[in-house]
Amino acid sequence: MFLKHLLPDQNRAVRIWRGPFRGAVIVTNPRSSMRKVLGLYERELNHHLERMLPLVYQVLDVGASDGYFTLGCAAAFRNKGRSGKIIAFEPQEQLVEALHQSIEQNEIGGTEIKVVQSLVGFGRAPGVLELDSVRWSSGDPTSRNGTLIKIDVEGAEVDVLKGGTSWLNHTNQFVIEVHQEAFLETIVHLFAQHGLRLKRIDQRPLPLLGREQRSKENWWLVSDPLNDGL
Repeated sequence: MFLKHLLPDQNRAVRIWRGPFRGAVIVTNPRSSMRKVLGLYERELNHHLERMLPLVYQVLDVGASDGYFTLGCAAAFRNKGRSGKIIAFEPQEQLVEALHQSIEQNEIGGTEIKVVQSLVGFGRAPGVLELDSVRWSSGDPTSRNGTLIKIDVEGAEVDVLKGGTSWLNHTNQFVIEVHQEAFLETIVHLFAQHGLRLKRIDQRPLPLLGREQRSKENWWLVSDPLNDGL
């Protein structure tokens, strides 16, 4: 695409133009992250995020990477004149550094952002924490309500959920990237045991832009709006 070649090919602070995360700034390579700049990255989720974000005041970003979701949620709170609390989990040191750089580029407002360099999973393995152990640094440290939980952990999503069952209630919203087809049924069943429903979201190509460069073995499960009325 011609527009892509007009963009710089090195890491720099770039602003997201549109979508639910509009106004956020992330440190990334604009040429390889054009969909993020345009607000079209994983755009299948955009209208679900527009619905979910007004319902929550806390965010757990599991697999934060460059901070697109973390800073996007902070921008969404700011755009609505609200503040919140966000914990971003990312194990890779290079991405943690980029995430801190992105935080410095943003007008966060009253939102608190905490970055935790760690894997998230199930059990007591060294260097791995469970979501059930999370404590907030302000307000009720054990709060398990009003939280958007995004999980993108390249195949470890079932372990993350097994270590985070205290979060499975109808006040919370979930966005889960699923990397193995067999996990779709496993995760849906786990949520059903807690009286919660999930919707499956499939990849859809965009006109001109086509599909994102990701495996076809890739889906999302998001909280069903019917949960909100439970």
